[in-house]
Amino acid sequence: MPHPLHYPPPGPHPASRTGSRRRGRLAALLAALALLATGGQLAATAPAHADGQAVTVDLGTTQGAATGVGSGFLYGLSEDGSSPDDSLLAPLAARSARGGGARLDGGGWVGDNYGPGSGYTRRLNSALAQARRVTAAPYNGTYDLLVSDIWGADSTQPAATVYPCTNGDCGNWQTFLRRLTADVAASGVKVRYDIWNEPAGAFFPPGFNTTQYYQMWDTAVRELRAADPQAVIVGPSLWDFSPGNVSPFLDHTKDAGTVPDIINWHFSGTPVADAQTMRSLLDSKGLGGRQLSMNEYIHADEQHAGHQAWYLTQLANSGIDSASHAIWDDCCVAGTLDGVLVRSNGVLRPTGQWWVYKGYADMTGSRAQVSTQGTLDALATVDPVRKRASVLAGGTSGVPSADLTINGLTSSALSGGSGVTVTVQRIPDQAPLEQPVTVSSQTVAAGTDRVHLSLAGTADQDAFLVTVVPAVQGSTTVDAAVTGSGSDYFQYGTNWGQTNGVGDMYDSTANWSYVPGSTGLLHFTGRQVTLRAVRDTDQGRMYVSVDGSVPVTVDDYASARAASSSVWTSPQLPTGPHTVVVTVAPDINPSSGGHNIALDSAVIEK
Repeated sequence: MPHPLHYPPPGPHPASRTGSRRRGRLAALLAALALLATGGQLAATAPAHADGQAVTVDLGTTQGAATGVGSGFLYGLSEDGSSPDDSLLAPLAARSARGGGARLDGGGWVGDNYGPGSGYTRRLNSALAQARRVTAAPYNGTYDLLVSDIWGADSTQPAATVYPCTNGDCGNWQTFLRRLTADVAASGVKVRYDIWNEPAGAFFPPGFNTTQYYQMWDTAVRELRAADPQAVIVGPSLWDFSPGNVSPFLDHTKDAGTVPDIINWHFSGTPVADAQTMRSLLDSKGLGGRQLSMNEYIHADEQHAGHQAWYLTQLANSGIDSASHAIWDDCCVAGTLDGVLVRSNGVLRPTGQWWVYKGYADMTGSRAQVSTQGTLDALATVDPVRKRASVLAGGTSGVPSADLTINGLTSSALSGGSGVTVTVQRIPDQAPLEQPVTVSSQTVAAGTDRVHLSLAGTADQDAFLVTVVPAVQGSTTVDAAVTGSGSDYFQYGTNWGQTNGVGDMYDSTANWSYVPGSTGLLHFTGRQVTLRAVRDTDQGRMYVSVDGSVPVTVDDYASARAASSSVWTSPQLPTGPHTVVVTVAPDINPSSGGHNIALDSAVIEK
């Protein structure tokens, strides 16, 4: 039986892949959390329930940075890269993407009779548009360009396809590579070259680790590096984790001088163990120190909030440098982030998986120590700079009950004179899901070092997010010029500027853009926020959303200048980290003289 591809071939696909899956390894998902006692007399480690389920977190003991690995998508964007819009993508802090125009009409280079026709151009233009977006601010991510998809090997290629280096003839393959590298260079977009996708199956019928494969691979690496000595090359992109196949590949490429810069594979069942195995293999061959990537992960029947939370925990602890969610049902230009978004009444909306990614994106700083009993798993982070800690819990199936103990509240620099606020949210595995369910939110007294939560699971494939923030009362104002630090700050994409010395504005500054589509973000910790901006005769309209909500249109036009107006207030939110997205709208008030948006400050209710 053929294995599933990175996007589904015509007809049904099997439910599992031999050697790439370990079913039943970790269960979890909690379902209703009740906050119990919160005193200094609580035990340091929570007693496990009768079924042995318990998690203990120590915020005072950290073990490396939280990198956000796994917040990437294979073919998650629309053909031109514009969808989903920033209100749905920016809160996820996407770090990586992968594509090459698969399934677009024309068939790529092959469909153009092995030349640079309209099919090739359409696929390349799509990939470059996607790459241009994710590699620019505010994402600043990486993009793996699927060379084989642009060439035409996307499982729809004709049976009579002549694959690169057939009978030792690599001439047309060289012509393709030279044209591709020239076109990429002309675009100015930075990509990483992923030479051939899943070469052990339908994408490269001559086979992996064959003479023809190595001729194809070596030719590609040499042409890419000749065109750009700094080119980053990814491979071998096998569909499973199989060191027995990778080992001879490494031997050959080491001898040939064509070892990829990034070693990757797809669909680990145990990412932590697999990453260590790969590092050991590389070290044994004198190839240590290379980055590792899994630019396709999670199977079709594992796309649930609970399983996603569990897998992100595995990735975060694996030391893998980048990973992208695989695509199964929406290939290849639907713009749904591989099904993480769904259409509801014609509008893209978040799912439970989206909210897991959102919670994961907010887990900055350092990974805290976590120990578990039983079958669930969790990731914990603490960020003293942004003054918040988080615990994300999930698994492959539900559990009847569990305990969670969080230690180190005082040593983590989170607790101030008023203590900390602990908020528990349940993320149902629903599509769409407008908001997670707030189970509880309580203040833990200052000086208390630990809190004990009782978890009683009632639903399979839900996930849970626990946040800990200082119990600060009242409000604070953050200037729009404050970027990149603290618990409350702005972040801007391209086409934004700053003006200083404006006397009628907060801190005499304004951050502005007049280019439609330009995006600014506000990251804040609290329960409500009000945006302040200029209202004047030359001001435009902006779209505003918070945590993936449907954007609302705010009109900043006014017949007379009001430099620091309150233009938008969020609804009441659970106390914790949130993301506001501001986008310059394409239309303006008919009476306005421009598209200008000038942000002044934000007032945050704690």
